[in-house]
Amino acid sequence: MGIPDPNIDRYLISSARERATELLSAFTAAHTQQEEETDGLCSRVGVFFDEYCGGLLAAFRNAVQSLDAAEAAWVRDHYIAQIVNFATALRDSIADRTARHAAAQLIQCKVLEHERHLRLVLESHATPELASATPATSDSTNASAKN
Repeated sequence: MGIPDPNIDRYLISSARERATELLSAFTAAHTQQEEETDGLCSRVGVFFDEYCGGLLAAFRNAVQSLDAAEAAWVRDHYIAQIVNFATALRDSIADRTARHAAAQLIQCKVLEHERHLRLVLESHATPELASATPATSDSTNASAKN
């Protein structure tokens, strides 16, 4: 199948945006209905962000059959753009400055975690051509140094 055709591409992005809107609405509704400590709020931010990213990566990964360099780039580019958009909207939905700052720090960590997870997924499903074109990471360098 390769890189999704423009219709599939539009459908995937549209679906990702719809899901982001649904999750943001649910998050905001729950947040405005109750006073919440910053720790509790940040915990919910993490759950919502993880849920969005997990579903998004699964949808994008399923949209391509193999992961050569072009397909991996498509998944990476679209995934990163969507999670950053969701992260920004999630952060901006928090009115309290102190809570928003704490949530922003958590979201930054979550973005990095999900970028790392994306890289691992792409590497584990890579075609031999992609694997040989992927630069060695410190994780793989450290692992081979220990062996």
